[in-house]
Amino acid sequence: MLHPLRSLAAAAFALLLLGAPAEAQKNCVKGKPCGNSCIAINKTCRIGTGTAVTATTPANSNAVVVPEGALYVASTRGVTYYAVTCRGWRSLTPSNLRWFKSLEEATAAGLRPSAQTGCAVAVTPAAVAATPGGAGPLPAPGSSATCTVSVVVDGDTVHCREGQKVRLLLVDAPEMDQGVYGPLAKSQLLELLPTGMVTRLEYDVEVRDRYDRDLAYVFLPDGSMANEELLRSGMAVVSVYPPNVKHVERFRAVADDAQASKRGLWATSAFGCLPADHRAGRCTPSPRHPMEL
Repeated sequence: MLHPLRSLAAAAFALLLLGAPAEAQKNCVKGKPCGNSCIAINKTCRIGTGTAVTATTPANSNAVVVPEGALYVASTRGVTYYAVTCRGWRSLTPSNLRWFKSLEEATAAGLRPSAQTGCAVAVTPAAVAATPGGAGPLPAPGSSATCTVSVVVDGDTVHCREGQKVRLLLVDAPEMDQGVYGPLAKSQLLELLPTGMVTRLEYDVEVRDRYDRDLAYVFLPDGSMANEELLRSGMAVVSVYPPNVKHVERFRAVADDAQASKRGLWATSAFGCLPADHRAGRCTPSPRHPMEL
């Protein structure tokens, strides 16, 4: 049964459409601003002032090309703007994208900066040109990519020369400020993924987090998986955030074996405060383990 409010809205829209001049309907072009006189039939075009930079946007958001001169982008349905050098906007519907040449234009449109890391920064044309691959396309779920390791950030995060920041899926290693445990986990990951190693990334369902990091399983040249090896060595715990659960049962079995065998950090009190609890401030100080002395 049609909701009364929706029915009323539909009737009002129909009356508006019937009373609209034919010329205004002709000017309604999918995905482009058409002025306040434009009638958006089935949301196939969008209202705009004509001051923003316009560009044809393909159906696939991964293939969207940033138009020349554009430094910021927003969705016509949203209230935030993004710097084009960040990846957060790649999840927006292409036909709803609205481009701006300056920060002043974006704020004058009544938009506020995105809260995503790196998406609200002031950018210049030079910064856009220097960004590898533009803002970086959003990988397709289940796809693969190459990562040449450039930096091991901590026990579960690496950066790639290709531009990705990668958070290893389904694992959580101690934070760098958790005594000696964070640096130990980082050393283990650095041993697995030395600088310059060419690895293969495999994506699950959700491919990027709110910190602009790719979420991936990282495969070494010999076919082993860095995520799994961290668990096997006892340097991380399983951390599950659906819908990324492809290897979860396999990982749990490996982690249970490491814990039972007291390998790596399981031989210490490291996981008495899980990394997630540490980040949330839920842990109380505990006696130091001899490894910390």
